Amino acid sequence: MTRLFPPSSRLRAASFRLRAAETRFERSMTDLCRAALDHIDRQHLLGLALQRLVAQRAGPS
Repeated sequence: MTRLFPPSSRLRAASFRLRAAETRFERSMTDLCRAALDHIDRQHLLGLALQRLVAQRAGPS
């Protein structure tokens, strides 16, 4: 679709700010996902360590 009027400088500035905000949002979501995955990894490693500790304390059955 062709534009009847060229975009105004205000519209271009608003569009730039919107794209920048979207980029910041995506970056923060990526950081949040990475932190969540790191947390899950730590919980998994903690669970494995606790299982080994319990198995060692239980001794041979």
